[in-house]
Amino acid sequence: MALAPHIARSLALQRRIGRLALPWVAGAGIFYLRVVRGNRVADIERVRREFREIAREGRPLLICANHLTMIDSFFVHWALASPVDYFLHYRRFAWNVPARENFQRGVLLRLMSYLGKTVPIDRGGGVAHHRLVLSKLAHLLEEGDSVTIFPEAGRSRSGRVDPKRVASGVGQLLRDVPEARVLCVYQRGAAQKSWGFQPARGDVIHVFLEPFTPSSEHEGLRAARDYSEQIILHLQAMEERFFRDRET
Repeated sequence: MALAPHIARSLALQRRIGRLALPWVAGAGIFYLRVVRGNRVADIERVRREFREIAREGRPLLICANHLTMIDSFFVHWALASPVDYFLHYRRFAWNVPARENFQRGVLLRLMSYLGKTVPIDRGGGVAHHRLVLSKLAHLLEEGDSVTIFPEAGRSRSGRVDPKRVASGVGQLLRDVPEARVLCVYQRGAAQKSWGFQPARGDVIHVFLEPFTPSSEHEGLRAARDYSEQIILHLQAMEERFFRDRET
């Protein structure tokens, strides 16, 4: 579905306001993660260097990450670039798709969600609502923005990437915006055993990036399903390598 002009203008306004608020939003987020929770990202300079090289291509990025905690997107933002880099290249600061029931409660959460470049989704919403959310994300990708999405569409209850839970939305976005590049991101706390609200205090988060190009001989919805399945299987392969490397 085509995005109505007033919705496109609303997203553009949200982007402009979000950039002005970025120093405050990023500062608050990093203070919480680094100081309050005592977390850090392992080898963060390596992660940021890899991301800069990928982002320099100038193509819109569809960032596909595994999902274990409520604040995974915070760590993705923190790991990929510094606040200064985001301010200079604001379209690299990815839009996120938080569940409305989790991040739209109370004035402060709603404000942080708005300033943090999000497109909230009601997971219990109808088909029209979900189509509108995907249309917004496709529009943002076409505008050159980055978008972060969790292909599992929810935290993995098994504590591992679960290909059976893959949602079709990620594949539909790639089908609708074929010029977008997929960046798979696997992240996990060193002490993390399963899913939860957030990583343990003081835990070190390991983050790995791999560009990925899914393909399909099909068109339409079948192609979208192929893309989704290939992306989630790639994330699963990244997870398997993560655990295998820890054993050696």
